[in-house]
Amino acid sequence: MKRRLRALLILLPVGFLALCGVTIFVVLPQLSEARAADSRTVSTAPVERRSLDDVLIASGTLRPERFVYLTFEVSGTVREVNFRAGDTVRAGDVLATLDTTQLELQLEQARQALIIQEANYANVTKPASEREIAQARAALAQAEANLASAQAAFDNQQNIITQSCANVTTAEDSLKLAQEAYDRYVAEGYQFDVDFRPDMDSPAGKALKQAREQRDAVVASCNAARRAQSSDAAVRAAEAQVAQAKAALDARLEGATKEQRDIAAAQLAQAKLNVAQAERNLSKATLIAPVDGILSAVNVNVGQTVGVGGPPAFVLADTSALYVEIGVDETDIARVQVGQQARFTLVGVDTEAPLKGVVEHKNTFGDATQGVVTYGVRIKVTDPVPQLLGMTADVEIVIATRDNVLTVPTRAIRRDPNGRQYVLVQRTEGAPVEIEVRSGISAGELTEVSGEGLREGQVVLISTPTARNNGFFGGGR
Repeated sequence: MKRRLRALLILLPVGFLALCGVTIFVVLPQLSEARAADSRTVSTAPVERRSLDDVLIASGTLRPERFVYLTFEVSGTVREVNFRAGDTVRAGDVLATLDTTQLELQLEQARQALIIQEANYANVTKPASEREIAQARAALAQAEANLASAQAAFDNQQNIITQSCANVTTAEDSLKLAQEAYDRYVAEGYQFDVDFRPDMDSPAGKALKQAREQRDAVVASCNAARRAQSSDAAVRAAEAQVAQAKAALDARLEGATKEQRDIAAAQLAQAKLNVAQAERNLSKATLIAPVDGILSAVNVNVGQTVGVGGPPAFVLADTSALYVEIGVDETDIARVQVGQQARFTLVGVDTEAPLKGVVEHKNTFGDATQGVVTYGVRIKVTDPVPQLLGMTADVEIVIATRDNVLTVPTRAIRRDPNGRQYVLVQRTEGAPVEIEVRSGISAGELTEVSGEGLREGQVVLISTPTARNNGFFGGGR
């Protein structure tokens, strides 16, 4: 035991001397080399006093206030289209018009009917003179003549149909007989000849073919006559005119009752409404831009027939206000509030300074796409911008602003293994000194810092991406 203790006392000093030698000849040269390497891979920057904005970055699309869908409220044929998709229009511009020939005729008919009702009402409400009675009789006679003419025209159409369709049954019967004869021809042919093949050029075949063609021609003529038949609207209108003329004559002869006066007043009111409706229909044949904007779609062409309830003829982007629609990640949406200032740039527009806007709306219902949840945010544009709708905008929402604070490059801030933050401040002579700091908001490559002994104008060391994090200037301690 004593021998072992004596040997240990002899070996300890020898081991200590060996360790010192390794430190002097191996470790210290490596440490010096590391410090020299770090000194070659650092840059410097001054501590500056600035104003910083904490911003949330997103991208979105330039959108209009709304889209106005414009459709014709009457049917017709497009006569002219004055603008193309992408054109800028002003409120009141005529976008397109329909052929108004039929609408103008309807308006004139309504006005004439109104004249008749005005005259009828006047006749009902005042005593009749001999001349008025004569006029009433003449009006009745004319109305009856018109009715007879309309009825004759309608009956003539019926006669044409009757004549055109009279031979349909006969043609059908002839076709039936020809078919039966052809069937007998085929049956007898197979009966007497096993190699028999029906021939449409045979007498029976030609007779069947001729009967079928005659039947088809007769049916086509009948159908054409039926299609050409118009409705009895003209007859009904003429009957109504006769009734009105007769009522007017009765009123002249017998004097109007209260009921007759009321009817005449209602007819006059209805005639006025018909004129107003015809005028409205005529005005609706012209499609006018209701607001300033840009046409995002033009879906009609000259000569095209349009109907009520079809797709919109024009889609107008209302540019009275513009917005940037962005999607904000669910981890950041709580930081966004209505009223926050924003700035943005348009991808295809070169501007000297970012354009301005303000957060107007934040959607509280998220949209999940491929597992990523985003919330829609609407930013109202407050600067004049090129009206290039749909263009991508790179947006910064200003979450918070810090004025007159000390800032350093973000890469100048270091951390030790305990999480303590510090910067290395360069001195005129000697090694840099550590100053413990607290970081605030970051903007770009700068970060707000504060710490005892940190002053504006001091120079801090910044490691390049190749500098060692655990060397002389590193965070390892």
